[in-house]
Amino acid sequence: MRVLIATIGSEGDVQPFLALAKRLIDAGHDVTLATSDKYEARATSLGIRHVAIGPPWVDAEIEGRFVRVLAQKNPLKQLSIVIEELADEERLSVPKLMDLARGADVVVYPPLLVAAVVAARAVGTPHVSVHLAPLHRTRNHGPTGANAGPWLNAFGWWLAGALLRRATDARLNAIVTAGGLAPWHDVLLEASHSRLLDLVAVSPHVIPHDPLFPRVTHVTGYWFLDERGFTPPPALASFVGDRKPLVVGFGSMIGLDTKQTTATILEAVSTLDCPVVLQAGWAKLGKAMLPKNVHVAGFVPHGWLFPRARAVVHHGGAGTTAAAFRAGIPQAIVWHLGDQPAWGKSVEKLGVGPAMRSHHELDARWLRAAIDRLLTDKEMATAATALGTAIRAEDGTAEAVRAIEAAVAEATTAAVASTHSPLVA
Repeated sequence: MRVLIATIGSEGDVQPFLALAKRLIDAGHDVTLATSDKYEARATSLGIRHVAIGPPWVDAEIEGRFVRVLAQKNPLKQLSIVIEELADEERLSVPKLMDLARGADVVVYPPLLVAAVVAARAVGTPHVSVHLAPLHRTRNHGPTGANAGPWLNAFGWWLAGALLRRATDARLNAIVTAGGLAPWHDVLLEASHSRLLDLVAVSPHVIPHDPLFPRVTHVTGYWFLDERGFTPPPALASFVGDRKPLVVGFGSMIGLDTKQTTATILEAVSTLDCPVVLQAGWAKLGKAMLPKNVHVAGFVPHGWLFPRARAVVHHGGAGTTAAAFRAGIPQAIVWHLGDQPAWGKSVEKLGVGPAMRSHHELDARWLRAAIDRLLTDKEMATAATALGTAIRAEDGTAEAVRAIEAAVAEATTAAVASTHSPLVA
């Protein structure tokens, strides 16, 4: 099976697709990963064929985008800015993606890469959508992740869809027409839910299958990519030792007031009676005079660090949240954009962390109170341990491979039976 995986985004967005690509290759399939040039070296090191799409990655330009997005407090306005930034780049990527899709048996893509599903439909290649955070109407919660009851949840999803359509359809239809297709209605929702197979790369212990999910939606479990050959820097290994540190970091969030954010974190943790690993992240936090209990670390795989930690404070990215779930440790979320508020709601609902807070409202007093609870709440620790045990027993990438193989076989059979397959329409 020839698989084209096309994706975009930060490291947390791309890493699950690297995990899927590697597992597909291990299963004997031919895989091409189309994504930013930023990830070429990483893909190549894993034995994954890489093709660059989109403009060259320029850190200063990416930071400028984050500055614009993080200045907004409304997630819908944040999404509008993201779509505005991506639309022209994706439109220009359509011809290249169409060429790649012609040589594939299936195209696998995330919701924001509308160009990938446009390319697949334009050349008649089956396509599989992948959600790292579900964009699905459910009975159990509304679009923010909060449960307001069945009727208000339903109204919330209807309203969110209408607002999403108004904010994004015009720009995204420029991508659709670049593939020679007629404009779509509800472009983002239409593109993000394949009629062949729709994968949700989340543990069913976190997002159970909902009765309102489409028949083709499959909750697989998380797609983890472990850095098994990782050797920590000697200073970090010595600092952690056999102690369990608190970990604080905001991952790929940039465009922050780095100096003020660092000062807030250090004020909150300087008197803690436990070691603290401050992950610098893309924002390069930690450039300050450090208390003795704080060590600043560069890139450290979550799969190595989190199982050695007591708790973690982070931005609420899907991948970071998943890694903390799997490690079985309590977590507190300081959300910045996108789906992060929904993950904050999930953390609180599952009993593995306190109520989240926006980065706009982050202060040392709240942060210290949240950390104290992470380190002392026994019920929270018990719930986190149980969730971690359940997630570690799953194999989401294996489930995804099996589902893709079955879906492509179904599409192939249907194509033989008819010159027009509704599965790829």
